Order: sequence, then structure tokens, then C-alpha cells
Amino acid sequence: MTQHAVGAPATDVAGAPPVAPRRSVGRLIGDLLLEYGMFVALGGLIVFFSLASPYFLTPQNLINIGLAVSISGVMAAAITVGLIAGQLDLSIGAILGLSAVVTALSVEEFGLPTPVAVLVAIGVALVVGLVNGALVVDLGINSIIVTLAMALTLKGISATVTSGQTVTMTGGGLQAFINSRPLGIPVPIYLLVIVFAVLYLYLTRTRGGWHVYAVGGNASAALRAGINVNLVYRGTFLLTAAAAAVAGVITAGRAGAGGPFFGTGAEFDVLTAVLLGGIGLSGGAGRIERTLAGVVLIGVLNNGLTLLSVDSYIQATIRGAVFVLAVVLGALAFKRRLR
Repeated sequence: MTQHAVGAPATDVAGAPPVAPRRSVGRLIGDLLLEYGMFVALGGLIVFFSLASPYFLTPQNLINIGLAVSISGVMAAAITVGLIAGQLDLSIGAILGLSAVVTALSVEEFGLPTPVAVLVAIGVALVVGLVNGALVVDLGINSIIVTLAMALTLKGISATVTSGQTVTMTGGGLQAFINSRPLGIPVPIYLLVIVFAVLYLYLTRTRGGWHVYAVGGNASAALRAGINVNLVYRGTFLLTAAAAAVAGVITAGRAGAGGPFFGTGAEFDVLTAVLLGGIGLSGGAGRIERTLAGVVLIGVLNNGLTLLSVDSYIQATIRGAVFVLAVVLGALAFKRRLR
């Protein structure tokens, strides 16, 4: 019988170190489901709705899906960056509504040219982002609490300046641009693709993107490594505010108006898509391309249910169930990263 010195690593009879235990079949299947389950579900939904409705895979309906997810998708891309850094902005829906209101008022009440009105709306949103960042970084308040309070404040401001009414734009400049279709594809879809492409390159190809992952993974270690953690946090709130402003401008252009209740509940679809993409609330991990897949999945589901004339209450129930599933998947993904 082979004897081992005290404290020495155990070896097999041939003197070689033991092989690490393999993952169980159950764990392997679980990991595969977490990694690829969303894509399988997306493919399954596409096949199901294609068979259930002859209108689903038509070019016009695919464009409808792209248009439907363009607004939430732009915000989901920015929220992904914030969550990777460990910060969550729940004021995006209210910023969207305020931006739509500012855009409509700037054009209709103040007679500003459309490009200037858009810049004003984005500028106002950036101020909100600065305030959110300052409250989180300088006062140390949790980002969820800060942005929930900000959302209530912005909704009140939007309702006050419009007297609770929708502001209709009689000038057609913004509407003409947003509703135009270069090469047959609506402008909002181009904007969605551009936002995801830019943020993908930022996260994967730039030092700033690496800093976002480092800060979200371990802020203290990132600080010791010389990374300006506070700057990263402030930047994420500016980014989410800017994305919400772009979404607000798109909304105002498509509707030809801005109202205080635009964007209400937008956080729901955004967070569902992000969580389905495996972007957890703990920070430090996630891939933005998975968020895009989550956005598309939500769009396909909503569109398919509508085509099949599913009752609106049942649709709401299904969307709620999908959100719960997304939260569960996010929790499982977090536990998986801890293993």
C-alpha cells in the first residue's frame, strides 16, 4: 500500500495527481440551459408562431417586431452597461416621458428647429443623469431608491408643464424623419442596431468597457488598481439617461406628440429583456448581445400573442410569468458564477 507524507498531496498508485471530479450530468445540463436556453426558447417561439399564423414571418410583420422593440431595446442596451457596473436606473421610463414632452414643447410651443429640440431633450435628460449619479456617488444612496424617487419627480414635472395633457406637434419634421424608411427599414431599427453595435464595441474593445466590468466585479479591487470607480458610476447614469432621451425622441416622432404618461411601465419590458439575457443584478458579468436576444424574444412573444388574438389579460399574465422566469434565471446565473 502506498504511503504518503503528512501534508503531501494524494496521488494515485502510479504517482500522478488525481483527476478533478467531473461535473454531474444534472449540473452540465443546467449550465447548458442557462447558457443556451434563451436562444432555444426564441427559436421555439419563432417556429410556433410561424406555424400558428401565416402572417408572422412576413417582411412587414418582422419590421413591426423591430419597431416594437426599438424603444425598449435602446434603453435595454444602456441598462445592461449600468448593471454590469453594478448600478440600476429605474427612472428610464420617466426620462423617456419627460424627453418626449420637452421635444414636443420645444417644437410646438417655442418653435425650435427639430434638431435643436432633440438636443434640448437630450440635454435635459443628461442633467437628470448627472443628478442621479451625484446622489448615488456623493451621498452614497442606493441607486434603486434614488432612481425610483427621481421617476416620481419627473412624472410630476411632466404632468405639471403639460397640465396633464398630450402636446401634439403640428410640424412634421421629426415625424418625417423617425417614420422614414431608408432601404425599406424604419429609422428606429437603424438606431437600435447602432446603439447595440456601439455599446458592444465599447464593452469589448475599449479600456472604458473593461473598467465597467472591473468595477461591477469588485469595486474595491478596481479602486486599488487605479480605476476611477466614481467616474464609471456617473458615466452609467449619463448613458442610461441619454438612451432614455433617444427613446423619448423616437416615441415623440412616431406618435407626433409628447405626453406626461409616455414611457409608463417601460422598465418592465427593459428589465425582462435584460434579465432574460443573463445580466444579473450583482454586476461584473454579462454580454450585451444576449440582451439583444432577450429584447427580440420579448418582441416575438408580444407580437405572436397579438397575432393570435390572445386576450389582453392573458397576455399580461404571460408577460408577468416571463418576468418571474427572467428573475429566476438571473438568480441561477449568479449562483453559477459563484461556483
